[in-house]
Amino acid sequence: MLRLLTPAQAAEFLAVTPKHLLELTNEGALRWVNIGLEGKRPTRRYKQDDLAEFIIKRSQKACRYTESTANQNTPMTSSFSVVDFPVPRARATSARRNAS
Repeated sequence: MLRLLTPAQAAEFLAVTPKHLLELTNEGALRWVNIGLEGKRPTRRYKQDDLAEFIIKRSQKACRYTESTANQNTPMTSSFSVVDFPVPRARATSARRNAS
């Protein structure tokens, strides 16, 4: 027998707030059944199978930040040099002295 869940029950099933459940429903991520009268404000109910399917679709195997680095576009090494700030200043000062 198919059992329809209220929004509060469906939110508890997904471990989200009722407000988040409504946002997921409004964006089309979750299917729902209208048990209200036609032309009136909809009365939403959710099938457990649809909620379970949503969980499976949203399940991920690994975090994208911990996956293999083989697909990275940027090189892992950088080229840099240490700048000794007093050296350019000393060169400029000595160039001014030699010019005078």
